[in-house]
Amino acid sequence: MQDSAPGENLSAKISATLRPDRLISIVLAGFLIGILEIALAASFGALIFSGETAAHLSRGIGLALFSGTVGIIITSLLTSYPAIMGGNQDAPAAIVGIMAAGITALVTDPDAQLATVLVAVALTTLITGLFLLGLGTFRLGGLVRFLPYPVAGGFLAGTGWLLVVGGISTMSGVTFTFADVADFFEPRVLLLWLPGLVLGALILALSTRIRHSLFMPGMIVAIIAGFYLLATILGVSPSELSARGWLLGPFPAGNLWQPISSAELAAVDWPAIWSQLPNLVGAVVISAIALLLNATGLELAMNRDVDLNREMRAAGVANLFSGMGAGLVGYAQLSMSALAERLGAGNRLTGLIAGAFCGLTLWLGGSALGFVPTVVLGSLLVYLGLSFLWQWVIEAYSRLPRVDYLIVLVILVIIATVGFLQGVIVGIAATVTLFVVSYSRMSIVKHELSGSTFKSRVTRNAEDRAMLESIGDQAYFLQLQGFIFFGTANGLLERVRDRVRETATRYVVIDFRQVIGLDSTALLSFSKMRQLSRDSGFTLVFSGLSPKLRRQFDHGGLVEEPNVLRYAQDIDRAAEWCEDELCSINAADLTDRTLTDYLLKIVPGPATERLLGYMERRDVPAGDYIIRQGDNATQLFFVESGQLTAQLEPPGAPTVRLETMQGGRAVGELGFYLGTQRSAAVVADRASVLYSLSQATLTRVEADDPEAAYAFHRIIIHLLGERVLHLVRAVDILQS
Repeated sequence: MQDSAPGENLSAKISATLRPDRLISIVLAGFLIGILEIALAASFGALIFSGETAAHLSRGIGLALFSGTVGIIITSLLTSYPAIMGGNQDAPAAIVGIMAAGITALVTDPDAQLATVLVAVALTTLITGLFLLGLGTFRLGGLVRFLPYPVAGGFLAGTGWLLVVGGISTMSGVTFTFADVADFFEPRVLLLWLPGLVLGALILALSTRIRHSLFMPGMIVAIIAGFYLLATILGVSPSELSARGWLLGPFPAGNLWQPISSAELAAVDWPAIWSQLPNLVGAVVISAIALLLNATGLELAMNRDVDLNREMRAAGVANLFSGMGAGLVGYAQLSMSALAERLGAGNRLTGLIAGAFCGLTLWLGGSALGFVPTVVLGSLLVYLGLSFLWQWVIEAYSRLPRVDYLIVLVILVIIATVGFLQGVIVGIAATVTLFVVSYSRMSIVKHELSGSTFKSRVTRNAEDRAMLESIGDQAYFLQLQGFIFFGTANGLLERVRDRVRETATRYVVIDFRQVIGLDSTALLSFSKMRQLSRDSGFTLVFSGLSPKLRRQFDHGGLVEEPNVLRYAQDIDRAAEWCEDELCSINAADLTDRTLTDYLLKIVPGPATERLLGYMERRDVPAGDYIIRQGDNATQLFFVESGQLTAQLEPPGAPTVRLETMQGGRAVGELGFYLGTQRSAAVVADRASVLYSLSQATLTRVEADDPEAAYAFHRIIIHLLGERVLHLVRAVDILQS
């Protein structure tokens, strides 16, 4: 079956969208989301333009509507998934509200206050747009996923607090500060915000039980209807309600959006903006984090992956356009996107209709908004804030470990009392500190081994093996893993110190093959370990270092020193060196040993003595190949003296040592018996004396001297058994 052409796919999508049932769902969802976006825009506008700038609330709502319009349209066009809706966001709006309050506290001139707040809003949105666009363009969106979970929870809890106090400020007309908290409990002020607080809590309680998509619009309509019904019963007119602070208005008719004028730019108090730089940075960073959290939530809600980098780019472009018009920060909205999906309207047209509806409201004017009760917007803000606080203060208590929960509370308190960015910074610092403490308690030692049980790939004669069994404890092996920093390195030093103090130790081998990195401060612990080596008389061997780690050690002054510190290619070579050093104690006993001596240890008798007469002696210089990988296996070899290494030689890759063989060992017996090609090469490490036996000779021995042939087969079986036992023991040691 052939794939459909792109034009056919597009035509099919358009046809599906224009189906009457589908189109009705899209149009209804578009209008519903548009209404909710208008309500949110009014809430966020009131959040920022409150207190001393409340007289410019219509301007603030216009800016929020402008950014909401731009955000939802551009996001719908650029998103990776058609159901994703963009728009104004609560977290950056809450921080911008703090910035606006800080600016009005520093600037006394009303015109300069407005101009400075407008430019601060525009700068925040523009810088956020550039930051998000950069993250998406350079595909760095995934870096945000490394934010510690309790820090994300703390920032959301802090956002919840700011939204609650922002809602209270919106309803009361008084900017919230802890110093003036008593003012909020004056009877007149209390009456303005307490009903909204109760309504916000009621909406939260009902929203956990009522999952219908029309619940929120229904609540908004019910609150407005109930408000005016009560006002009618009490005989209070709209003009009186407005004068007493119960309504948002009055707003001028006509276009709500006004760009920043040149006169306003000239009136900006730039030092006041620079004073809010920490909050501005916080808004930018929090926007990236919140976008990540929303994207993750959308992936779970929609059961599909979202291209985070593409969403970053879409949000970046939307914020750049929005910032040029002094709009608010916006990006993908979890609630609106989920609503569109649940309504069966996961389509780009849904977002375009919602954006057009917001734009129409922005153009025609907001005179009707002047009749919206402040309690509506305030209760929505309180509801949003309480939902965050409930999730991250109440529910998180039973969901998070106590330490993580404490970090959430610390961040919440600092955000509430000091500032948003400071809270996040303290949270990250606390999380990193706790991680360091926890990680330092974890062992970086994957395997702790003794030379009496852990052996190299060198197969040795029986005397050497027995000797290593008896004094092998003098070699101590530590295989490390993970990342090493000062805490874990110090624990490693103490471990080595305890071992050297309790057990006679000649060699300490530390393997770094599975180490992914090393903190520069950890080098101090290894320098102390070298000093311990000098003082205690053991040799320290570092093996398996990557080129990067080796450079770090060299720059740290950890260079090779006879009888103190040496480096090995890998732990196998390090173990071989330790074994050679230990075996050198008995070297005099092995100088005159012949191949017959080795074989008689396995199968005594005259038949074994006759075997050597059937073999051909070969003197092999160091570096010569005994066996080539891929050759036919026509001969078998015995080592009388010297040393051979069997190695894999994969094309275009480094060779891999399989086994190193010394006196008394058989070489190439598997291919010889199976009649297969050589699976590995064998090279002489040093000048060696070998004896070879061909297939033809063995056939003749089996016919002419069956006792010698029988002894030969017993010897091979014995040597193979020793090799298998050696490998099994090595695996058992590593697994245990």
